[in-house]
Amino acid sequence: VAALQEEKSSLLAENQILMERLNQSDSIEDPNSPAGRRHLQLQTQLEQLQEETFRLEAAKDDYRIRCEELEKEIAELRQQTEELTTLAEEAQ
Repeated sequence: VAALQEEKSSLLAENQILMERLNQSDSIEDPNSPAGRRHLQLQTQLEQLQEETFRLEAAKDDYRIRCEELEKEIAELRQQTEELTTLAEEAQ
């Protein structure tokens, strides 16, 4: 019985030490803790990715507009080609 009580006391003390270490080292709010540093790193990475996404969305919109302009130009050139072909055939 005494050995079990001693082991229980030892385990409780070890548990207390581990809980204190956990509370000290894993605070996200503390930028000096490993979890806090990782949190800040991930936050920075998220901000960079959001900026990159915004930039890519803007570029996508620019390319879409340019594509629409080129498609319109192609349609106009095809129509002009047809008209010129018709005029050339009539001239022969």
